[in-house]
Amino acid sequence: MLTTTANYADLYLFPSKLQIATLTVAYLCVAIFLLFSSSLLILPIALIMCEKLYDEYLNSAIYSYRLQGHFRLSSAGEVYYQQQRGSVSHIRPLTRWLIIFKVEGLSHRWIIVWRDSLSERHYRHLKMFTYLYFSPR
Repeated sequence: MLTTTANYADLYLFPSKLQIATLTVAYLCVAIFLLFSSSLLILPIALIMCEKLYDEYLNSAIYSYRLQGHFRLSSAGEVYYQQQRGSVSHIRPLTRWLIIFKVEGLSHRWIIVWRDSLSERHYRHLKMFTYLYFSPR
């Protein structure tokens, strides 16, 4: 369901398994660090911090699962996403694995597009589209 013209890119985003895996590894590493770096006297505090960390992990995972749906990006920077309209204030292709859109006027201020959120071909089209229209010259 890809349409790329001179004016817009029209895609459908799926939940990213790579993002969930990255979140899981990151939060797990922090929890292991907290548990192994604390002494027996500070262990209850470390356990409470791990519980809060787990809550934060669940909120992040829920947010990443909600980042799916119809996504249309115009060359003028207008975004249509999940039946809402907004405008792009900043686009940042961080690595070859993800692109981050900062959008104003949507309930999602940040739209994170991972490489596995789209098919390989669609991701390349989106990356080329953002490069052509939004890269500083």
